[in-house]
Amino acid sequence: MNHPAGLRVAVLVCLLAWTAVCSADALQDLPDNWKDTLRPVPEISLIGLTEDTRTTIVRVRANADTALRENATPADLAEIYGELGGLYQVYNLYQSAEACYENARRLDPGNFRWAYYSAYLAAETGQAGLAVSRFRKASEIRPGYKALYVRLADVHRDLNELDTAVALYRDTVNEAGLEAASLYGLGQVALLQRDYDSAIDYFSRALEIEPGATRIHYPLAQALHAVKRNDEARQHLALRGDEMPTIMDPQIDSLEGIKGGAGVDFLHAMRAIKQHDNEAAKAAFAKGLAQAPDNVLARISYARILYLTGDKAGTRRELEEALARQADNTLALFLLGVLTEEAGDPDTAADYYRQVLQHDPAHAGANFYLANQYYRKDRYADAASHYATAIQGDPKNRAAYMALMGTLRVTGATDAEIMTHLMAALRQFPEFAVFRTLQIRLLATSTDTDINNPQEALDIARQLVEQQRIPPHQEVLALALAATGDFEKAAAIQEGLVAIAAWSMPGDAADLMRLNKTLTAYRDGKLPSVADLAAWPISRPPEFYGDAPFRNYPAARPY
Repeated sequence: MNHPAGLRVAVLVCLLAWTAVCSADALQDLPDNWKDTLRPVPEISLIGLTEDTRTTIVRVRANADTALRENATPADLAEIYGELGGLYQVYNLYQSAEACYENARRLDPGNFRWAYYSAYLAAETGQAGLAVSRFRKASEIRPGYKALYVRLADVHRDLNELDTAVALYRDTVNEAGLEAASLYGLGQVALLQRDYDSAIDYFSRALEIEPGATRIHYPLAQALHAVKRNDEARQHLALRGDEMPTIMDPQIDSLEGIKGGAGVDFLHAMRAIKQHDNEAAKAAFAKGLAQAPDNVLARISYARILYLTGDKAGTRRELEEALARQADNTLALFLLGVLTEEAGDPDTAADYYRQVLQHDPAHAGANFYLANQYYRKDRYADAASHYATAIQGDPKNRAAYMALMGTLRVTGATDAEIMTHLMAALRQFPEFAVFRTLQIRLLATSTDTDINNPQEALDIARQLVEQQRIPPHQEVLALALAATGDFEKAAAIQEGLVAIAAWSMPGDAADLMRLNKTLTAYRDGKLPSVADLAAWPISRPPEFYGDAPFRNYPAARPY
């Protein structure tokens, strides 16, 4: 007799669960080597959940069971516990979620996700005091994550700690994606304090930013009624709904995204990426997208994995499909530009980069790659402008600093302007010797009395040579010695550099000629001209690398 498909699945789930119980589930009965470290996570009834959800939870729990038995690393175990905790949380199985998050935090205490998710869980279950301490702990791990402070402010407001809440809301009220939620919070505080005019102002501004946040209408109606603006109050009361203002929070969005089988597949894909198993990641993304084809972020992540596994045609197909579903997705546009430039079509690539900048003028990647194209075309002023913007978006882009200083030098920027950018670069990369050699050259040769400091140049050059006695460091030492008036020592060092260059011939004849001209200047008791100094390593645009953005460019949410 044939059984309905739903019945067969339900029987399978029950069998899986029964098998797990009979085989002494390791999450409940911890192996001896984990008993002193981890908290048991008892098996619970999954009655009331959908068949797909039960299957997913049983599958993920079985993965955790296997990991415990096979003595996985603490970081891998934390990831699996956190994944299981997330599943329990989104399906309102809060006690099990709490136990899983506690284990994840014990195994990987510096991981922001588990600290943040456990704080969010405490807030969601009404444990306001615990939520405050956990949010504070999470903020120590990642102090720049602004969505956290809106949620922390909400908890302080619930605790009637209104001054603290207001300070937190004001810290986030100008943050993109958090404005309406922060104004709503400020309005709620003002309403509690019976400052009705301020409440009306805050709620009205929040609605202007996010008209779809229908929850705002009710407290706004209350405030309007309190100041006898009853007609307006009735209008807003009629519009009241349950839609809260948006909190742009990639971490919680990712948590909510694991509902259903596709979310779990995407989680498995991300774990495979961390384990450098791109083939497994590719398979997991494909499986998840088969169930959730409209998940544009997951599709872009899938495109990136296809690129890293050598399938560039598939990469283009998936990026174009992502844009067909969301035409203004800047990451898809940017990566498609990189892919196009790598294929030998820089002009079309530049069009993609410009489309990115139409939607996000501060996009670090598009600014950097477009700047490189301008640099190659000798459009130095345009290049400098885009490099500067790229650095604002990504202060760790060392190549952008070097290229920026190169374009500034070509466009005739003052030494003071170049030094300003150079010192910013040195604050980010204090050990990068190339920036130190540029600093020495400016200090030794600048005609700007505020910049010129030969003794400081000599001190830095001596430190460089002590660290690494290589020709570029020797050359700036000779320059610094000459700038302080010691032309004899400068010439002696320069003679050695000329000998090295001559011995290594055939090589760069122009460089040997330059070294000789500088030697002649030192012998004549003169500083060389700027043109005769070493060719600056910033005098050409960075090399194009297509794989770097696909491998490393950050995505706020991967699925």
